[in-house]
Amino acid sequence: MASKIATFRLPEDLTQEIRHRAEATGRDRTAVVVEALKQTFGFPDAEPHTATVQELQQELDELTKKVTVLSEQLTKATEKLNTPDLSSQTSRSLEQVIPSQRALGIAHSLLPREAFCTQTIGLDEGATSSRVVLQQELEAEIVQAAAQDSGEVSEPDKLELQELTAKISQQARIFDQVLSACPDPIWVFDRVGRFTYVNLATAQLLGLQQSQILGKTWQQLNIPLEAIDPINNQREVVFATKRPLTIEVSYPTINGIRDYECILSPIVAEVSSVEAVICTARDITERNQVEESLRESEANYRHLFEYANDSIFIIDLSTSRVLDANQNASRRLGYTRKELLQLKTSDIDVPITEERQKMINQQMQTTGSIIFEHALRRKNGTQVQVEISSRIIEYHNRLVSLSFVRDTTERKQSQERLRLLESAFFSANDGILITEVEPLDEPGPKVVYVNQGFTQMTGYLPEEVIGKMPRILEENAQNSTQLAQIKVKLMKREAVCAELIDYRKDGSEFWVELNIVPIVDENGWYTHWMAVLRDITARKQRESLFLEKEQQLGTDLWQTNTLLQAEIAMHQRTKAALRESEERYALAISGGQTKRN
Repeated sequence: MASKIATFRLPEDLTQEIRHRAEATGRDRTAVVVEALKQTFGFPDAEPHTATVQELQQELDELTKKVTVLSEQLTKATEKLNTPDLSSQTSRSLEQVIPSQRALGIAHSLLPREAFCTQTIGLDEGATSSRVVLQQELEAEIVQAAAQDSGEVSEPDKLELQELTAKISQQARIFDQVLSACPDPIWVFDRVGRFTYVNLATAQLLGLQQSQILGKTWQQLNIPLEAIDPINNQREVVFATKRPLTIEVSYPTINGIRDYECILSPIVAEVSSVEAVICTARDITERNQVEESLRESEANYRHLFEYANDSIFIIDLSTSRVLDANQNASRRLGYTRKELLQLKTSDIDVPITEERQKMINQQMQTTGSIIFEHALRRKNGTQVQVEISSRIIEYHNRLVSLSFVRDTTERKQSQERLRLLESAFFSANDGILITEVEPLDEPGPKVVYVNQGFTQMTGYLPEEVIGKMPRILEENAQNSTQLAQIKVKLMKREAVCAELIDYRKDGSEFWVELNIVPIVDENGWYTHWMAVLRDITARKQRESLFLEKEQQLGTDLWQTNTLLQAEIAMHQRTKAALRESEERYALAISGGQTKRN
């Protein structure tokens, strides 16, 4: 922004006020005037500069040195007047203005420089007027003390004393402005528990004017007992031990319950007695909330860590020592947690080849993570097959390996059983075909698996069948009646047993015995159909040959029976004729004998 030089004639009192504000804020008088003009004409304020703790402490140290120099000057002036009690009397008056310079070193907040003047302007009129009256009383006490001791004070000495008093009062006012500019509540207790000083933040916290608080106890101000009683108890301890103490208290405000960290420090006199206790309170509500959130988060993560199904190890990469492990890790390896945390990875690893160890290390260094199968050794010497997923992370300022270890024993056993079952399926002479469970209507369920026996039986390769419908085997078969009966049973989720004529890939016909059973999952849901196809062509041929032979035998038997029946009839006729002949012969013989007689 462009600037121009302008000259103004200002009243003496306004010039004096500008000078005071410039000294209080550490800026030049031009900056103070520009700021006042901006506020008057409604210009936006510049971004306030926030002083660091070191800058604020440096300014306070400089102010302390100035007070020390002024006190020495006051002592020399009183010596000229032979008034030895004037210095102590002035010091007692200054103690009423500000309890102790040493209390300034207790503030920990970062204070904006501009706050020195703006906070002072915001003080209540009672506190400001009390400082003016106090300054006038101080000047009068100094002049009165000098007059009592010397009988009469010369005009130059009187002016010098008044100037020194004004400077000391100004420094005391600056100290008060600094403390009032502090956003943390600061107050001073005397031995009987009265407030001898409160800054603006304390007055705002209590909802009172500063003039309403000074000289009163917390009981007189009706401060909640649960808030002030712990501080009051610690105040008595500080008076007794002369040591600072820290305590946390909660105080009800219009914004709810707020947590404060209160630091109580003794103000020690030259005779090593505690004259007062200064208390600095810092609002730590947000900090406590963050800490509580962190504790909850840590507890949640610890719960996940401890009760995870996998074993979890944290391994120091530089020493290979186990830094931490969860309950499953110690339980599955047979160690107590204390024993496990005293071991190295070499104590629980099953040895592997140098080449494989080098490969694992290289991948960890390259990608920062790795998943591999391994074996660990239990405390009793037995081994457990595991899958390890490791990742490099930073843990307590060191590089570690965070390893999730999963017991694969059951999985290996299941895989072995599945391998054996698949091998049996694959090597079986019967054809095995697995399809989806739906749809049963056209176009039908898709094939998801066929074994080697199916290929040998039908001539179809797996890629020619998988994903297609199983009716490819029956499209030319004369099995409409049987297929309809099979569909009805499948709709009822019943097992099927039937004999059908199917056709191979080359078109040749073969007989198949078809057995279909439903497959269900662990929840009882039907997921697939498994069909076992057995080639029964040879059996059918034998049955057909036997039937033909049986038919031929029947024909032969019928023919033989016909001939036999004819022979029997002829024999019967012959036998009847013979019988008839014998009868005639017998009659003939019988008639001849009768004639002879």
